[in-house]
Amino acid sequence: MTFTNRIADTDLLRDEINQHRPLKREALKQLREYFRVGLTWASNALEGNSLTETETKVVLEEGITIGGKPLKDHYEAIGHAEAFDYLQTLVKRWEITRRDILKLHKLFYYRINHAEAGHYRKQNVVVTGTDFVFPPQPTEKSDG
Repeated sequence: MTFTNRIADTDLLRDEINQHRPLKREALKQLREYFRVGLTWASNALEGNSLTETETKVVLEEGITIGGKPLKDHYEAIGHAEAFDYLQTLVKRWEITRRDILKLHKLFYYRINHAEAGHYRKQNVVVTGTDFVFPPQPTEKSDG
């Protein structure tokens, strides 16, 4: 499949979704809940979190910890979901500031490393298997 085909496919899917607009309030609620769990699980799994999607759902919706799983994994799931909830409030503004990004980071990370949560990292990022050079980090003074 070529890149051009993917764009065309995306346009067709968008048109199909638009046929169902406006979505009913209950449908929107169900979609948010679905993506709150699914995105939390997928994002954390990429970083090595051991919770399954079902376990992530239990942690987020029932507040129950999963036996034998690291506490850090539970904190990551809860923090990611809190950041997702905050992001939902930002969508209505159509603008996300650096301050918002730092708040999202703080929501996600404060249970894991309180001192670093909500701050720009101070070390370079290296991703194994790529030679991509990441941009330099802004200073805290440019948080705006």
